[in-house]
Amino acid sequence: MKNLLLLLTLLTFGTLQAQPKVMSRDDFKNSNLTTEQLSKDYPGVLDAEVSRKFTDSLIKIIKSTAGDQHVKNYALMYTAYVNETGKIDLLVYKVIGSKVPDDSIGDNLNTKLPKSLQDWELKGAGGARFTFSGMYSVGRPTTPRNVRTGDSLIATLEAARNEVDTLKIKGLHLNQLELTEAPYDLIYRFPNLEVLDLHENKLTALDIDMSRLPKLKNLDLRMNQIGHDRLKLTKNKSLKILNMHTNGLTDVPDAARSAKHLESLWLGGNKELALSNRSFRRLRSVSDLNFYGCGLTTMPRGLRKLRRLEVLDLYYNQFKELPKSVIRLRKLSHLAVANNQLTTLPERIDRLKRLQVLYAHHNHLSALPDRITRLSKLQLLDLGYNFYSVLPVEILKIKELRELDLSGNNLASFPTPLTELVHLEKLHLRGNPFLRQETEQAYLPFIKKLESHPTEVYY
Repeated sequence: MKNLLLLLTLLTFGTLQAQPKVMSRDDFKNSNLTTEQLSKDYPGVLDAEVSRKFTDSLIKIIKSTAGDQHVKNYALMYTAYVNETGKIDLLVYKVIGSKVPDDSIGDNLNTKLPKSLQDWELKGAGGARFTFSGMYSVGRPTTPRNVRTGDSLIATLEAARNEVDTLKIKGLHLNQLELTEAPYDLIYRFPNLEVLDLHENKLTALDIDMSRLPKLKNLDLRMNQIGHDRLKLTKNKSLKILNMHTNGLTDVPDAARSAKHLESLWLGGNKELALSNRSFRRLRSVSDLNFYGCGLTTMPRGLRKLRRLEVLDLYYNQFKELPKSVIRLRKLSHLAVANNQLTTLPERIDRLKRLQVLYAHHNHLSALPDRITRLSKLQLLDLGYNFYSVLPVEILKIKELRELDLSGNNLASFPTPLTELVHLEKLHLRGNPFLRQETEQAYLPFIKKLESHPTEVYY
């Protein structure tokens, strides 16, 4: 009751003053508001086009308000709670970056942003309340350096120079040191290296003679500036993991093909990728492939050459339909296609006979293909934040389903048939209209029945 009164006070204040409330994440934590309560009161979901317009217009205002043009290398994350008129009631922000005087930026946001947002209005949201999160960055935000410790690990340049027992060192972690060139003389001092971590530096190229590191299994180069053909590895049979997330790649690097037994290839965050059928040649051992946030709209047929692929991450791309090449991946067990623009799932999804986990939240789905019921190994199905107004009957026929997420959809009443899924272990229903429109007494009996199975219900 106390939280509800505070929320009503906050919203009334915003309405009367025609200005939203703006607060930092720390101030939010010290208030009586809770994310859980707000998510129930602002459950709406935006389609991709409205979401893009919202982001563009809001970020322009926040940038102009944050001030201090001399501050570089920081990021600002925000969550906005928008009412049915399209006006912001509350905006919560967090400044990230170890060298940022967040107080100066925060003071500007707290004092100036409410007035700047006073006339802002989102049109096209459909008269519903919703929550929206986003971020923008200036320069390259710095994060506190994660220093690894251990008898067989080295995490500083000084320690790498001074170590006497070089044979015992298995991990060299030279991350976040603003290196512009790789310290080859130090790297080759440790012939038994299994992990080489150079992530979040300023490297534009890397050329490793793998014969001098015959045991290297994991090479972490994420968040550098390495362009296509600027990573060179000699042929090897040791490398298992290559992380090239957020670099300057335009295609799958040839260096990946130099590692005969490569299993995990992470290429997310490379937004200039131009994939072709040739991109996937000679990658037969890859079982885990990551294209998170690459802005992809299509996927070449050559993907199906990866016959050992078990995990495929296509989060935060621009797919309007699932590429046919994905359905040809017969060994796929984990598929993540969340935060795309999918309106349907493919009719022949049953070809993914080994699929155990499907993340398809934050899309435009409103139905399921009939043949999804043939996925006999499917255990986790995440359909949160889509456009489901009724429970797809196909869900009831997925026999091995253990976890189901229907959060943030348009279910107007409790999906009572779910009470018959006696093997369901977790059910997520937060942010659906029935939670606001019905009294708790109306749906509580169904939740109690589910919990007797036992099923954990999140609502």
